[in-house]
Amino acid sequence: MVRINLFILSTILTFAILPVYSAGDSVAVSEESTEYNIPAESINVRDPYIFADSRTGKYYLHVNASSMGKKGLFCYESKDLKNWRAVGMSFEPDSNFWGKRDFWAPDMFFIDGKYYIIATFSNDDEVEGPGGKPLKFRGCGVLVSDRPDGGYTPLENKPITPKDWMCLDGTIYEDTDKNLWLIYCHEWLQVGNGEIIAQRISRDLKKTIGEPIVILKALDAPWYNKRRGDDKAVTDAGLITRTDDGILYLTWSSFEKKKGAYAIGVAVSKSGKVEGPWRHLRNPLNSDDGGHAMIFTTFDGKTKISYHSPNSTISGKNGTLKKPGMKIRDIKFKNGRVEILDADK
Repeated sequence: MVRINLFILSTILTFAILPVYSAGDSVAVSEESTEYNIPAESINVRDPYIFADSRTGKYYLHVNASSMGKKGLFCYESKDLKNWRAVGMSFEPDSNFWGKRDFWAPDMFFIDGKYYIIATFSNDDEVEGPGGKPLKFRGCGVLVSDRPDGGYTPLENKPITPKDWMCLDGTIYEDTDKNLWLIYCHEWLQVGNGEIIAQRISRDLKKTIGEPIVILKALDAPWYNKRRGDDKAVTDAGLITRTDDGILYLTWSSFEKKKGAYAIGVAVSKSGKVEGPWRHLRNPLNSDDGGHAMIFTTFDGKTKISYHSPNSTISGKNGTLKKPGMKIRDIKFKNGRVEILDADK
C-alpha cells in the first residue's frame, strides 16, 4: 500500500435540489444541492485535487469558481468518487485580499486540527522577468477553515512563496521526521527553464524556513518537448508521494515530445529525501493530453491518481466541444516505477 502524505491520508465533499445529470452532460454547477447527482466525468474542472477526509468519511474537491461567473473557490463533495454534489462557495475574497485573479489549483490538507487550502493567485504588482521585463506577480497563498467544505479565509493576507518570484501550484509534503515542506513551481515565464522548488515550512503554515531548493528542472526530463523552445520549459503541479519502501515519487506536468500534448512525468528519489537526488523516468504516464495530477488513497485502501484531460477545450465528433474534465484512475508504484493501471490509450 502506498503511504500518501499525512494530510491526504488523514483526510476529504455538501444544499437546493438539482436535476440528475447523465454522464454525457457537461456541467459547471453553481447552485447548492443536497443530492449526489453529478457524475464525476461531468464536472468541468482543471487541476482536480481530491481530499479524502477521514473525519467526515467524504471526498472533497475545491475548484476555481470562474467558470460559474464567480470569484473565489467552489466545493464539491462525494461519498464514492462517482457521484458528487455541489456544496457551494468555499472561499470568497474580500476587496482587501492580495490575490485579485487566477484562483488556480487549490490543494487541500488537514494539519493539527485545521483544514488548509494552498492556491495560486495573481495581482498587478510587478516582478522582474527575463531581460528586466516586468511581469504581473503570481504566487501561492494559504487559506484556513475549521471545516472541509467551506468558510475558508486567508491565513495571512500575503503569499507564502517568495515575493519577487513568479510561482504557482503550491502543495505540502511531510517527511519521515515530521518536517513540512512547501513544494511549488518557479514559473518558466520568469526563469525560462521551469523549476520545481522544495522549501521547509512551519507547521502553522505561516512562514517558510531556510532557502528554496531546486529539486527539478523541466528541460532535464527526457520526454519533454524541446520543440517549444530550447531554453523555455513549463513545470506544473509538483507533488511528492512516499511509498512503504521509502522511495519518493515526484509527479509533475508539462508537454511531451511525441505529440506536444500535456502529460504527467515522474522523477524518483530512492534516497527517500526531498533534496534528492531525483532521477527522471524516461516516459510520461499518460497520452490523453492530461495533467496536473495528484495522488490519494481511498477509504478502502486503493491508490488513485486524479488529473484533468484534455488540457484545453477541443472539438469532438458532430461539432461537440470537449472541455477539460476530471479523471480518476488506479495507479501503481513499485521499485521506482509507476503505472496508471486503467489509462486511456
